[in-house]
Amino acid sequence: IADAEENLGESEVREAHLAKSLYYIRIGDKEKALEQLKLTETKTVAVGQKMDLVFYTLQIGFFYMDFDLISKSIDKAKNLFEEGGDWERKNRLKVYEGLYCMATRNFKKATDLFLGSISTFTTYELFPYETFIFYTVLTSIISLDRVSLKQKVVDAPEILTVIRKIPNLSEFLNSLYDCQYKSFFLAFGM
Repeated sequence: IADAEENLGESEVREAHLAKSLYYIRIGDKEKALEQLKLTETKTVAVGQKMDLVFYTLQIGFFYMDFDLISKSIDKAKNLFEEGGDWERKNRLKVYEGLYCMATRNFKKATDLFLGSISTFTTYELFPYETFIFYTVLTSIISLDRVSLKQKVVDAPEILTVIRKIPNLSEFLNSLYDCQYKSFFLAFGM
């Protein structure tokens, strides 16, 4: 960082601070990582890069299950998006917010957010697409009525392409929808 401050430009200084932030995140030092992310934010001008820093903060929040940090970071990301965020980051924010809603048992909102970002999922830093589909199906079963479940989940092409890769999820969803409760409870137990 000192070399970048003396010999290089502002973007190199920012990148050095970001590298230090990522190092602290990687080794699991929450306090130093958050402190370094704030310092990196002071060196950051672009809204998209600031949103990326908020996503790193959200990852720390989820790792430590710090719901206060997650809530504040989601609000901050929404404010940054109003300043000029792009659609890709907006869709990533939907997944982060949906995961937060799922963790705080707001399944209806989580379902809406997950279904809204199912075709544009790019949040691989949190979990793979199969896990995302698993969460989407589970929250949908809890919160959607029968007609909406059929339209948005059971017949959704994005879900149909992945659901067979997830053990017992297809049986779980379809047996519930088809009112085959014996099969449903057998799949539920697996």
